[in-house]
Amino acid sequence: MSQSLSSVLPLMLLMLVALIISVEAGLLPKKKTVRITNALGVYGDLAVHCKSKDDDLGDRVLHPGESFEFRFRQNIFGTTLFFCSFRWSREFHYYDVYRADRDGCSKCYWTVYFLGICFHDQNCYPWPVQSGRFINP
Repeated sequence: MSQSLSSVLPLMLLMLVALIISVEAGLLPKKKTVRITNALGVYGDLAVHCKSKDDDLGDRVLHPGESFEFRFRQNIFGTTLFFCSFRWSREFHYYDVYRADRDGCSKCYWTVYFLGICFHDQNCYPWPVQSGRFINP
């Protein structure tokens, strides 16, 4: 074994052990879950495309009543943002489904209706009149 590799190997093992201990002790941020549910009913299928600055989750088509969910860890800077586009019939809307500065939920469940989007079916936000990105309060 070369001299440089033998000096780096103990450091790498120490870092691996520290990472394992951090995960086991719950020192790393817990995973968040975002779920999107199609409640369009007679308006039909919902095309969903979610992404963040770093991750593009691709296109999904949800039939009425179906859901799509994804999990992630919030970044250490507290700036994690996931937004989705929603398309059905002649409608097209964007919405921020997770914003670290706004959402303290570990399970963030959204339901898409014709008139807007609802968080845990309690707090509902209407779609904006014109198309484009809508950032809720």
